[in-house]
Amino acid sequence: MRILMVGAGALGQVFGLWLTEGGASVTYEGRQGRDSGDARTLFRLRRFGRPVPGQLRPAGPADGPADGAWDAVWLCVPSPALHEPWVRALRDRIDTGASTGTGTGTATIVTIGQDPRDLPALTEIWPAERIVQLVPSVLAHRTPAGIAYWLPPGTAHTVHGTDDRVRPVITALRAAGVRVRRARRPGAAELGAARMIPYIAALEAADWSLPALRAHLTTPAAATREAVTVTAALLHRPRPRPHVPALAAGLVLRVLPVLAPFDLPRYLRTHFTKVGGQTRDMLDAWITEGTARGLPVTALRELRTALNSPCTSVDLTSPDI
Repeated sequence: MRILMVGAGALGQVFGLWLTEGGASVTYEGRQGRDSGDARTLFRLRRFGRPVPGQLRPAGPADGPADGAWDAVWLCVPSPALHEPWVRALRDRIDTGASTGTGTGTATIVTIGQDPRDLPALTEIWPAERIVQLVPSVLAHRTPAGIAYWLPPGTAHTVHGTDDRVRPVITALRAAGVRVRRARRPGAAELGAARMIPYIAALEAADWSLPALRAHLTTPAAATREAVTVTAALLHRPRPRPHVPALAAGLVLRVLPVLAPFDLPRYLRTHFTKVGGQTRDMLDAWITEGTARGLPVTALRELRTALNSPCTSVDLTSPDI
């Protein structure tokens, strides 16, 4: 399988490692041009025991197939980037004849975007049947030695799309021993974000203090219910039940830092500060869509108000997408 990986951040490198371990040829490209094919070391973190190293050996630019000959294009970039002009320029390159309306591209488009506006934006560029949505279940960050990543126990990546597009993605990841499950109904990515992002927003408003967040879970729990309700309306499906109550969320917030083999609060602060615009965009989308549909968005508005201050700067050598 010949894969073009757009985005060489932590997640892009982790998925590239797995895909190459499964036998795929992976070439990296940034939004400004093709990245080098230099080998990179990644480390799988474990709760007990030393990290397990892995060597990512991407195909160099000269070794990759010509544009138009890719089997799959992975978009491992933050959601706001999917709405920028480079995406159409990418389509015009990889789908021969696309710019003139005569293109018949064949590459599967894999996206990790979870904003409810991401899929509609991509379906204006590629046919919906070519797009596969993937919800990662891995936490990855940069270290001086290379990318480190951790798979929380019992989790699996979730993919959704048509049979002929999903099967090769699942096969490629499982060939490297990666756990993947298929979502039969659309919306796994968007509903997952609706359940998580309000808590991330509340954590940022609490200056990234997990104890402070655990002491005030009422608002993020209510905002999560609102976000899930709005997302379900956008997907034209009933609101999923049950919701995670504040008590259960508090338990998860106590257990995860103990299980994680790294400084989880620091990871959350650095990663979600870097993609703070994405958090604000998602809150704005739920508020706008909920208001238009007459749905409650009071708690979402409260969280958004708490994030009116600009994002603070961070050390970009630390956790990354």
